[in-house]
Amino acid sequence: MVFLFLVITIFLLLVFSKIRVEIQNFKFISSLPKHVNKDYIIILKLCILKKIPIIKLRITDEKIKKIKLKEKLEKVDIKKLEKDINIKRIKEISKKIKLLIKKFNLKIEIGTENASFTAFIIPLLSTLVAFILKKRITDYKNQKFNIKPLFLNQNLVNIEFSGIFEIKMIHIINIIYILNKKEKEGEDKNERTSNRRSYAYSYE
Repeated sequence: MVFLFLVITIFLLLVFSKIRVEIQNFKFISSLPKHVNKDYIIILKLCILKKIPIIKLRITDEKIKKIKLKEKLEKVDIKKLEKDINIKRIKEISKKIKLLIKKFNLKIEIGTENASFTAFIIPLLSTLVAFILKKRITDYKNQKFNIKPLFLNQNLVNIEFSGIFEIKMIHIINIIYILNKKEKEGEDKNERTSNRRSYAYSYE
């Protein structure tokens, strides 16, 4: 009885919890030898009852170096990874994930060797960012973005970003349930198909 109560309590806490991602002071400058700045911070939080953090993970440039993430990524077999990736499933997940943008501060400077192309891509990017914000932003006072061209006759990209994103655990649980259900349905179909083939010639 006590065990069941604990299971139900944990489940309810998860249902009413959320994952919060905070990105602070991220900068990317293509013209520098080291494109990404060292003092950025990424904070991952699991919050119960929407506000109380029970797990907090702080990611910095120093920590990434310690786990040798770059070396591990270099060892990944890209061709094998491309074969294993299910594009349809990724699209399905992206549609179902209801990511909320609590804070968004973006500054982009783009320059190319072709001035006409630079002038074309800036409004295109601005429209795309505005569309994403309109769908996902929860507080318009905390959103700010500025995308401007650099007419220097060279390829340059400068990005400065800070933001806060949230996703409810109930949405993640729902996605996992749907994906598992579809996998089982696919397995059942394969089993039925193989059974039909095995009995196809039983009367010969």
